[in-house]
Amino acid sequence: MTFFESLKNNIGKLGLFWQQKINSQLLRLNLIVIAIQLAFLIYKFNQLPPEVPLFYSLPFGESQLGSTSQLFFIPIFSITIGLINTVFAALFVGNKSLLSRSLIIFSLIYSLLSLITLYQIITLIS
Repeated sequence: MTFFESLKNNIGKLGLFWQQKINSQLLRLNLIVIAIQLAFLIYKFNQLPPEVPLFYSLPFGESQLGSTSQLFFIPIFSITIGLINTVFAALFVGNKSLLSRSLIIFSLIYSLLSLITLYQIITLIS
């Protein structure tokens, strides 16, 4: 069985995975956190300066600054991580449900940490 055939078979089982109460609650919570990220960013966008400290791993100074529009990468990455983990959860939904659930939990944790980061960047400037 090829990778794509396995993916096709497991995507059919993904509906059963999301019908489990805890899994659907984790998905909803993840979507709510991402929506809060976007809403907060859009709400504060006009109050932000043209450049914000975004790249903290770079040396101190101008190299840490990024344009305000680059802040939208934070929720975009949260969405991307969530989609990728959902696809992999579909692959492991059968006998490896712990791995599937772990991927969904990781997506939620990543979204929460992204929300905290976004909040700290925006409130640092305001």
